[in-house]
Amino acid sequence: MATGSLAFLLGILCLGLLPSLPSVTIFTLITVPLLLVAWVLRRHCPCALLFWFVFGFGWALLRADWALAQTWPAQDMHRDAVLTGVVIGVPERRDVSTRFELAVESISLNGHPVAHAPHHVRLSWYGHRPDLRPGERWRLTVRLKPAHGYLNPGGFDYEGWLFSRGIRATGYVRHGRMALRLGERLGPFERIDRWRQSLDRDLRAALPNDPNAGVISALVLGLRGGIPEDRWRVLLETGTNHLIAISGLHIGLIAGLIFAVMRRLWSAIPPFALRLSAPQAAAALALAAAGGYALMAGLSIPTQRALIMLAVALGGVMLKRRLRPAHTLALALMVVLLLDPFAVYNAGFWLSFTAVAFILYALIGRERPARAAAWINWLRVQWALGLGLLPLSIALFQRTALIAPLANLIAVPWVGLLVVPLALSGTLVLSLWPAGGAFILHLTAKLLAILWPILDWLSTLPGAHARLGLASPWILPVALAGALVVLAPRAWPARWVGLLLVAPLFVPSGDPPKQGDWRLTVLDVGQGLAVTVQTARHVLVFDAGPRYGPNFDAGEAVLVPYLRTLGISHVDRLVISHPDMDHRGGVTSLLAALPVSERIDAKGAHACRAGQTWHWDGIDFRFLHPGQGPSRGGRNDRSCVLRIDGAGGSAILIADIEKGGERRLVKRWPEGLRADLMLVPHHGSLSSSSPRLIDAIKPRIALISSGFGNRYGFPREAVVERYRARGIALYDTARSGAIRVDFKREDSAIQVDRFRRNHARFWQYQPANRISDFSARLSSEIGD
Repeated sequence: MATGSLAFLLGILCLGLLPSLPSVTIFTLITVPLLLVAWVLRRHCPCALLFWFVFGFGWALLRADWALAQTWPAQDMHRDAVLTGVVIGVPERRDVSTRFELAVESISLNGHPVAHAPHHVRLSWYGHRPDLRPGERWRLTVRLKPAHGYLNPGGFDYEGWLFSRGIRATGYVRHGRMALRLGERLGPFERIDRWRQSLDRDLRAALPNDPNAGVISALVLGLRGGIPEDRWRVLLETGTNHLIAISGLHIGLIAGLIFAVMRRLWSAIPPFALRLSAPQAAAALALAAAGGYALMAGLSIPTQRALIMLAVALGGVMLKRRLRPAHTLALALMVVLLLDPFAVYNAGFWLSFTAVAFILYALIGRERPARAAAWINWLRVQWALGLGLLPLSIALFQRTALIAPLANLIAVPWVGLLVVPLALSGTLVLSLWPAGGAFILHLTAKLLAILWPILDWLSTLPGAHARLGLASPWILPVALAGALVVLAPRAWPARWVGLLLVAPLFVPSGDPPKQGDWRLTVLDVGQGLAVTVQTARHVLVFDAGPRYGPNFDAGEAVLVPYLRTLGISHVDRLVISHPDMDHRGGVTSLLAALPVSERIDAKGAHACRAGQTWHWDGIDFRFLHPGQGPSRGGRNDRSCVLRIDGAGGSAILIADIEKGGERRLVKRWPEGLRADLMLVPHHGSLSSSSPRLIDAIKPRIALISSGFGNRYGFPREAVVERYRARGIALYDTARSGAIRVDFKREDSAIQVDRFRRNHARFWQYQPANRISDFSARLSSEIGD
């Protein structure tokens, strides 16, 4: 069973490596006869694993093909659509907006129904909006766009996350006052979500302004949106975030507590015990309690896994059959993947199953003296979790908490045995006895308030946590194998060799340029700008991307993860080209994450000025704009312009200067603008990219940083035509993702890597457009 489940999982993962889906019809015609033969001969040849592998691949293919058939055309992004649907899940209400998901019943454009419309969309409702509740039917005017997100090395794959949830379009509500509530459609899941929403509101009303209210809501209801940012930071830096994310631990503890109590009570009542044995009755009640908690927590992937495992294990008790733990875990894996093969794109899936697998591996078959068994097993579990989840933590989150075993030694029993039971009982009691429920919840909050300073102090210890990138994908399986060797039984020879296999996790990642070479990367940050320039021993950051509200900015989401992926631990120079938020929004996050040796701004004491130069590793840097005297024009025209020259090629980084600034730039440097590459000014606006500037630079390559479907229409068609008419290869981050350009002194060809094209997956948006088609025709000329 275990090998079959792993082969099924491997088949699903192999499909996820493909840039596009194969034909379902051809796959079916070829594989169905082979699968039937393999199943018949499974006892006479090693065909069982092949059967499960192909079955997993085919099952994921069928589900993916159905999901991708639900499309929203990119050409309809800027058109109003009338959508009718039902609110599903618990809407996330914030200060200025509400984010929610809708099960679509119908969509129309200009009164005509849309064929192949998405069945599931994610919307935001800004400004004055109603208090949305699960199960409500609404008719809304919306703007939709295909499922799309930033694509950068080391960054979060938002498109993959949307795909795993079945969401094929996102958008926002327009003309909110014209929205029409059509009644309700309350199925069983909508009723459960409405109950969860009601419990969350009661909980927060009982704990007004308490910073631990969001933590309690996450522990009880699986609603993690209310956890304060400082709380999340402490959880991550101490490796205790699994207490929130992997709620299967709490389900097991609650089920175990109910089982122990009910078994003793049932045995004390002879008439009950004569009709049904105490273990059977206790198992049934424990499973019912676990199921109720799982429903309260929203049936997330970790809770599904825990509930399935408990159902198998407790079902064996009720049927008086003993099951091996490894078989129980394998069966849970198979059931989860049959229900949702794309759970593999969720970090909780890997953390959940890996954690349980390492716990079983560390405990099963280990003999200990009776008195010391409990404590030794508890210490062994923490050691196994700390070491076993270390590779996944670095691969998934680019961080590791070396203090995690000690922090979990304190936090797990405190939260699992005290906080969670009280939080559950207090939340449930609120509906029946508000005063009593509020008292229990206040006690729960005080218990968390006792724990939090301890975790906060542990997170500040030297070496408590580290931010690391994974140098290469092969390191992950090797490190996991090393953890298994280290945790092997004592009879296993040379267990210390496992530490050598784990050690590559701490090797700095990235492949810096050689002496005299350099690399320029325009990151995909939406409607903004963030560029990195890397030489053999130095790093320059030119702008840090936009900020969208208090909880999201490109510095934390894109720029810092990318630098971590390269193994960069500090930035030598940070240039903020001008003060607009789409260029400086991520600065605070960058400064908090990495030391910066020098910062240069567009104005002030450390402002960029034409003529400033420096030299790094054989590469020359020179500011070309603004001039030394008083600047004319608006603040866009006072933006920094930086020239970079090396033996492998040259580039000019231009932020948001407009035609007036371009005219002065050309006048100041009549013979000094020629370059191989240029950054298109102002994201492709009509106010920039004058023919005079383009002709003065004469680039072979032009790069645009713009947001997908942005409201300005950047890059504008007329601007694209100017570059195309001159035979310039044009690349846009909105369609290419991060764009990396390598300049090598030994090779005159400039190497361009477009992350969206060269690292494509079938669920990602793959545009065919005027820019990418034209650039593809020129790629052979520039060594792409």
